[in-house]
Amino acid sequence: MEPWVGVVLFNVLAVWPIARILRRVGLNPLLAGLVFVPMLGLLLVLMILGHARWPRLPPRPTPFRKPRKVVE
Repeated sequence: MEPWVGVVLFNVLAVWPIARILRRVGLNPLLAGLVFVPMLGLLLVLMILGHARWPRLPPRPTPFRKPRKVVE
């Protein structure tokens, strides 16, 4: 079997789970098609997941800070 057949088969099988993950976090599931970009596709998808803001997550609470006492 040629090596490119294995790569194409892996990409085809990876698109569906990646699309589900993207849909669950609130991103466009069509971004899973980036997997087919040679050499960088899966890395691009993982970078998008790692660095993008996930719309379905609740906003982070702001930390409460006590006011500083001024020492004279």
